Amino acid sequence: MNVLYLVFEALLGGHVLSASTIAKEMKNSDVTPVFAGAEGALANEIRSYMPFEPVQIPLFHGTKQTYFTWASIPAIKRLREIVKVHNIQLIHAFDARSYMHAYPTGILEGIPVLCTLCGGIDPYYNLPAAPAIIVFSEEQKQKMVSTFGWPSERVAVVRTRLDLKQITSNDYRMTDEEAQAIGLDPNLQKVMMISSFDGTKIRSIHKVLDAAEMLFEKGFEFQLVMIGGKGELHAKAKARGETINQKFGSKRILMTGPVMKAFKLLQRAEIVLGVGRSAFEGMAFARPTLIVGENGFAGVVSPEEVGDIAWYNFSGRNQISDNSVEILTKEIGRLLADQNRRTALGEFGREYVFREIDVVRGANRIADIYQKMMDHEVRQLPLQQWLSFAKCLAPIAKDNGVHTLKQGVKKVFMLREASSEIGN
Repeated sequence: MNVLYLVFEALLGGHVLSASTIAKEMKNSDVTPVFAGAEGALANEIRSYMPFEPVQIPLFHGTKQTYFTWASIPAIKRLREIVKVHNIQLIHAFDARSYMHAYPTGILEGIPVLCTLCGGIDPYYNLPAAPAIIVFSEEQKQKMVSTFGWPSERVAVVRTRLDLKQITSNDYRMTDEEAQAIGLDPNLQKVMMISSFDGTKIRSIHKVLDAAEMLFEKGFEFQLVMIGGKGELHAKAKARGETINQKFGSKRILMTGPVMKAFKLLQRAEIVLGVGRSAFEGMAFARPTLIVGENGFAGVVSPEEVGDIAWYNFSGRNQISDNSVEILTKEIGRLLADQNRRTALGEFGREYVFREIDVVRGANRIADIYQKMMDHEVRQLPLQQWLSFAKCLAPIAKDNGVHTLKQGVKKVFMLREASSEIGN
């Protein structure tokens, strides 16, 4: 079966890594994968093990993020070309925006389209009907069923998306020379966090910096290593880290910036902080893992807490209200001081992630969903699909129109103000 795996951009991020990992694994289930998306940091790596086709899926209508706009029409035309060139039999889109572009492509080309929602609080709008949709957590399933009215049996929770064999392979062992070049201090315990430093993550990053500073003040000796990030928010966090270093020592806070195969660094950690994929990677190395989301500490991966954490896709959204940084400080300090607890939690996390998240575990289930999608008896007629697509497109078009109107009014006011200033 020829399957097109679609993302809006091959950027260095969790959902693209999940999509490419699943695509690569499905080769073992008689799938011939083709990958498509805008060029990004991961594009060349993806090209090394499957064809990669560039396509520009628009992200914005004016200055507003959207799922669909006038620029979507050329994107659909390009997707149809890719489908024809590679004789694609099924499209597997890995975010809601990509799905909204793949869906009309599938109708026009007479092939099924499957969506995987990779995390976050996506989707913001309902999505066109299909025999199945894949989500990573019960939280997302509840949203699709309760908010958007999808039949429960059509929403499959499939968590598996990490190639743990690759992550833990000796081919990716970090050497002492590499560790030294990055700036890891061999004489200090290390607490590590991988993050994109975007607007959804920056609060948790500063909470971690707050906790580290409090622990340094209490006399704890360790190095906080924050991996990833660029741009203005990263620069501000880095400046904060430098201020802490000036107070407690030049190597206490290390900001690495973007790192390919960032998981390699976690081999040198005593404790891993984070959410989603980075948490899983820490667990794969048997490192005790603390979930730190937007509202702060959301739990430690342990037999007592993992059920609640997993329900929310290891995102930290199980912590509904903002909590005190002292709680996070206490948990990190407790683990730094107790090697036996670190070992026990690390072993539990490793067993869990190999059982629940390893991509090999879910390949057969995904293959079964592909076969279900190919069954003409469960697929809607083209007219029904167009009606479903139009129904889902209507609120998107409405919001786009309102945004255009607001921008027009804003521009008129700005021109009037400029004219008034010139007149004065």
